[in-house]
Amino acid sequence: MPTTKPDVRTALAAELERISDAARRLANHVRHLDDGRRSVISRILSGELLTLDQAAYVAECSDEKLRKHCELTARTSRPLGIKFAGRWLVGKLELLDDLEQGKIDRRRGPDVRNRAEERARKYEGWARPQGPLDVAKRAAG
Repeated sequence: MPTTKPDVRTALAAELERISDAARRLANHVRHLDDGRRSVISRILSGELLTLDQAAYVAECSDEKLRKHCELTARTSRPLGIKFAGRWLVGKLELLDDLEQGKIDRRRGPDVRNRAEERARKYEGWARPQGPLDVAKRAAG
């Protein structure tokens, strides 16, 4: 009769990976907790909000699907996004959570979230403010 030690080790390794993923997600949430006093602008500059097109790319779905989801969740205790100046801005963490939980479409789970996080890295610095213009250098040049 073969020993089951490799099976036990494989199962234990898989469980440790699951716990590690959960701990990483929890750490992300704690890092991004806000006390309600942060402005929309500061959330954009910190990379916490994405445009509807960017969020659609991250979620691999249409911007129309996300717009409808934003409208459905707007008056709930946990909206997906915020409408600012007539445009929806989607919370990155809320989007990743909703993808993982299968609230956007039928896809769900940590793998869906991890792939979306990879795509979201593309937008980490998208809204960095441009530095001040050095008028003296431009006049001399």
